[in-house]
Amino acid sequence: MKKGVMLAAGSVLGVTALGLLSVGLGGISAADSGTRATLRDPAGVKVGTVSFANNRGATEVRVELKVDPAKVATNAFHGMHIHANGDHSNGDGCVADATKEAATWFVSADGHWKADGQDHSGHHGDLMSVFVNADGTASARYTISRVDRSALSGKALILHALADNFGNVPVGSAANQYTANSAEATTATKNTGNAGLRVACGVVGER
Repeated sequence: MKKGVMLAAGSVLGVTALGLLSVGLGGISAADSGTRATLRDPAGVKVGTVSFANNRGATEVRVELKVDPAKVATNAFHGMHIHANGDHSNGDGCVADATKEAATWFVSADGHWKADGQDHSGHHGDLMSVFVNADGTASARYTISRVDRSALSGKALILHALADNFGNVPVGSAANQYTANSAEATTATKNTGNAGLRVACGVVGER
């Protein structure tokens, strides 16, 4: 099985397939601070920001959230991904109507940013999860090498309702293994980490 690591505020993590946790790293150019997305919920209310900066040849990601605890699960991990936002046939950017079915929210952002043949959690746009505290706040800072911030303009950041399983679908027939999940669950894992509904969205470069 693939190994995935989720990032919680205050956690101490090691190396993951996504990158290295940054603690107090320097070398960030002030000119990079404009590469960011402002996340909003389906009603258009601002719930946080995600910013990207050059850091010693890699890309540092900073996440700051303040969500409504009545609308987003707290004391829980939430998947976060960069979405391609390249198919204009279903809308552009972060389109959602809070009065409509939740499954329709932000589908305009399309699927995860990826190259042909990539499955989750190997997509270009797969990021570490964030842990939302009891008061609805979340804060994370880490460095990844798979994302070049110069390629991010116009792409969308999505916060999901559930935790990301990072491609882990437990399978096996031995007594100490799980049986295979359904084909539907396996497909959802390969596409999204089975992270559930899209609850917030922001386009890189838009305020």
